[in-house]
Amino acid sequence: MCQEQAKAFVEKLKHDKTFRETVIIIEDVEAKLEYINQEGYIFTSDELDVAVSSIL
Repeated sequence: MCQEQAKAFVEKLKHDKTFRETVIIIEDVEAKLEYINQEGYIFTSDELDVAVSSIL
């Protein structure tokens, strides 16, 4: 389940300019993770690494 969310997150970053810019602008790591979680994406850093690798 979390792996699917990580892949969906990466896809949204690729295709949604506003979302991508918002994630980039937030400098505080905790605030960035809170925003990502509020958007419905909950995953670990390892799951994100796997998602990025599988998409690239």
